[in-house]
Amino acid sequence: MLRFLFAILFLLSAGMNSAQSQENYSSIQPYWSPNGEHIAFVSSISGNFEIYVVNLDTYQIQNMSHHPADDYYPAWSPDGNHIAYFSERESERSYEMSYEGQANQLPINSARDGDLPSWSPNSRYITYHSREDGDFEIYSRRYDGENLKRLTSNDTTDVYPFYSPDGEKIVFLSKRDGNMEIYVMDKNGNNQTRLTYSSWSYEINPTWSPNGKKIAFASDRNKNFDIYVMDADGRHQRQLTNDLDFDLGPMWSPDGEKLVFSSNRHGSFDIFTMNADGTNLKRLTKNSARDHYASWSPNGEKIIFISDRSGTNEIFIMNKDGSELRKIQIVE
Repeated sequence: MLRFLFAILFLLSAGMNSAQSQENYSSIQPYWSPNGEHIAFVSSISGNFEIYVVNLDTYQIQNMSHHPADDYYPAWSPDGNHIAYFSERESERSYEMSYEGQANQLPINSARDGDLPSWSPNSRYITYHSREDGDFEIYSRRYDGENLKRLTSNDTTDVYPFYSPDGEKIVFLSKRDGNMEIYVMDKNGNNQTRLTYSSWSYEINPTWSPNGKKIAFASDRNKNFDIYVMDADGRHQRQLTNDLDFDLGPMWSPDGEKLVFSSNRHGSFDIFTMNADGTNLKRLTKNSARDHYASWSPNGEKIIFISDRSGTNEIFIMNKDGSELRKIQIVE
């Protein structure tokens, strides 16, 4: 039986260490600390994927998970004291989404469907998906591992839960009605409500606005993936982008005024921003490589993302307008 090993790291008592050089490593899944002074990320510096934290002032890093199995998806607690992550040390991860019937055709790595797990705003609870009971369901538990509760119960796929900013709701994806749609439920699993309706399309990447009143998402309901926004109850769904390629992974700026996302409308995936109403579209990166997995710093002044422009995945940082772009040097 596949079961995700759930782990918590306590950061405040740990010191920072310098990394050792290793060629051809890959660094992925960067996440800002709540104070914006560190970034947690996944890297194969040591040979397998483990969780690291880099100090943005000194660029010293610390390996936070020492194990031969692969570890993924670091998530900071809102109080900045802990990092939660998933590990393959008990069994292998095996969740795939398909697109138009073809497995692995949907470019999930260009989106943010791997943002797991999700902390409650008070840093006490974590929600995540697992198939330990046979099929993928959504669970919550206290950060210390106690009070495990199964929130969904279906014979199909329920995945990618995220707490609302006030911690009272959880948005998630489900295939219970035939195709991947966006649902919302109370934090205890009650009142599970479908927000999007389409007979065939995939609705993915749901993300709450900072005030919790809206949800941005990506959908291929018009034959290609575009960015949409809707009210938190599913009303007033509006298409923000309209092109013939993939627009994926919308992330709100901290003030709720803008969205950053990835698009391959110019051939390869680049980073774009736009106003929350879809106006003022700006292309921030212009590179033949794949730039993706973008997110805002807590103060909204910086954007980090992943790029393979040097031949392997590495973390880059730039100003919110795309200026002063540079690679984060995590290997000495």
